[in-house]
Amino acid sequence: MQPAVANDPQTIGQLHPPVVASLGDQKITVFFLKNNLKDQVREAHVPDAEIFYAPVDAPTPSLNYVWKVEGEEIASVFFFERKSPARAGKSMFVLTKRKVSDSHFEGSSYSVLELPLFRDGDHLSLQFFRGDPPEPEFQNCRDGLNKEDDVEVECAYKDAASVKKRLAEWDAQMIARSKVEAVNVACPSTEFSAFLTAFSERADVQKTFVQQPLQMVTTVAGDPEPEMQKNSLSGDQLKFPIIPDLAKREVQGLTLTVKEERGNKATAILQKPDTDYVFEYRFVRGQCWRLEEVMDYSL
Repeated sequence: MQPAVANDPQTIGQLHPPVVASLGDQKITVFFLKNNLKDQVREAHVPDAEIFYAPVDAPTPSLNYVWKVEGEEIASVFFFERKSPARAGKSMFVLTKRKVSDSHFEGSSYSVLELPLFRDGDHLSLQFFRGDPPEPEFQNCRDGLNKEDDVEVECAYKDAASVKKRLAEWDAQMIARSKVEAVNVACPSTEFSAFLTAFSERADVQKTFVQQPLQMVTTVAGDPEPEMQKNSLSGDQLKFPIIPDLAKREVQGLTLTVKEERGNKATAILQKPDTDYVFEYRFVRGQCWRLEEVMDYSL
């Protein structure tokens, strides 16, 4: 792979070298493009930089906008994967640094921007997701001299290691909390559509009403036709959420519907219209509905 460079002294520059992000064998190159015209614009706000990504080795090249950067410097770019059911997934984190000099403070201000990685069928995308608010501890963290009382203050989150340590602490707390909550989760409803709504929105319901081992059937390449491969998953092998909530489905353009309900069996289908992204979730009802099998038909 050849190094990628984006630079035009009159318009754009690089605030940070490009970074390759990956999920499995899917990869994208992320660019941090500085707005060199920022100081020439007075009547409108122009961010310090903007983030774009491009698929690696895609048949048709494309440059996709992600979000803006409000910081004079990118101190670090790193990745962290949450394991807790409610927020499981891998994200790219951008630690920015800005100089602060006023009558109250002299020093720097650090902030953290989280950009989740999403699989979009056969493609990987990087998105700014508004579903979870930014962590207050990571925003405008000051490092320098407080002039009002002449006291030096130090930001606890001015490098990747300290931010990742704090993320790991929060993730462990959420995992512990979800285990406690799962013990006393009541059946949301014996009416399947109402149960499915609660199941897709609540990680505690998913953890409680998933049969273990869960049967996972995936489509794999075969000769001459694709084949279905079956695995049994339990414990730490299960990655939550198994069904994304409504906010994430809307971001990714997914629809969740009841395909069929017969007696004590029901099937829900998660798909992206006009693509081969199709998942079937098969439930069985005892005292409450339980997910017993997931069929992944995506190629």
